Amino acid sequence: MKNLTIAFALMFSAITFGQMSFNVTNLDLQHPMNTDANLGWFMTDDIMVSMGMSDWDNFNVSARVYTDFLDRAFIQATTTASMTVAGDREYMVGAALGWTKALGIWRLQFEPMVVLDDIQDFTPRLAWGLRFNL
Repeated sequence: MKNLTIAFALMFSAITFGQMSFNVTNLDLQHPMNTDANLGWFMTDDIMVSMGMSDWDNFNVSARVYTDFLDRAFIQATTTASMTVAGDREYMVGAALGWTKALGIWRLQFEPMVVLDDIQDFTPRLAWGLRFNL
């Protein structure tokens, strides 16, 4: 019983030491419901895992690693799952390279980035996001 208590305490402490984060990407002020948003969880100070979804059939999961290069540059890998019209699942693997800059307004951060939505279709684009750490 003592070992079970210790194991439970270690699991609980690993969960509570992380930090949550909320991100809005490509904010569309005329149609705010078309904006991409996700919730993230910092596993360590340098690794964040996040998930976003528009409905139960369309979602994405990403992992981001922060570096000390340029004072908080990051590399991100993303998997996007979506349901086709025929009812089949379609998966895309993407990547992003960007930079996080604190705006000085509480915990709000600006994130410009270069994004590949699908690495098989090599079409990079510029994107940006606002991240708020809770």
